[in-house]
Amino acid sequence: MTNALLRNFKRACTVVGARLPAARLHGLQMVLNYMKLGAWMRARGFRVSRRVVDREAVFEAAARLVRDEPVLYLEFGVFRGESLRYWSAALRHPDARLHGFDSFEGLPEDLDVGGPHVKGTFDLGGVPPVVDDPRVTLFKGWFDRVLPGYEAPRHDRLVVVMDADLYSSTTCVLGKLRPHIKEGTLIYFDNMSRPEHEPRAFGEFMDATGLRFEVLSADQPLNRVFFRCLG
Repeated sequence: MTNALLRNFKRACTVVGARLPAARLHGLQMVLNYMKLGAWMRARGFRVSRRVVDREAVFEAAARLVRDEPVLYLEFGVFRGESLRYWSAALRHPDARLHGFDSFEGLPEDLDVGGPHVKGTFDLGGVPPVVDDPRVTLFKGWFDRVLPGYEAPRHDRLVVVMDADLYSSTTCVLGKLRPHIKEGTLIYFDNMSRPEHEPRAFGEFMDATGLRFEVLSADQPLNRVFFRCLG
């Protein structure tokens, strides 16, 4: 493409963009995001041999490995407790511990420009859901305020479910958990489709720690992925 054609193409993009609603532009951005996600996975050396249909199937691949172990399960971004209830049923060992963290006041900032997930999305008015399992403990508050005082109980295996969406929140959690993440740790990310958020935070964590991971299970668009730490 010549310089003149490139200039005209860019000009046309600005004209079209001026006429499209924000929701349509966000949709186009998401198409690009999934392409970037594929490139990110390739650049990080992640191979996905099989993609499953939904989140429960992604969970099941991990649950099969740990369901009878006394694991420490940590979930960040509990919302209405659907994932926590799944794992409460999946983890059968009586000494398993399930700790959920959430402000229950929604996102502390916009997830992306023009998208539906703005500050306050997922707000439950500060009221946590009820999960009928004595092994479950909920920690209410913003991660950067709750985690400094949190001490993880002794455990042989750690399972982490990240549904915090935001780069800032994900970085905060991974930084706190850094001493506990080791060979055999399982980490799940629920929203990989925003490269500037969870993938960025996870990539920086891998670079800083030197830890290596493999894909354990993933859904079709690679938006929901369970990783296993190789050490």
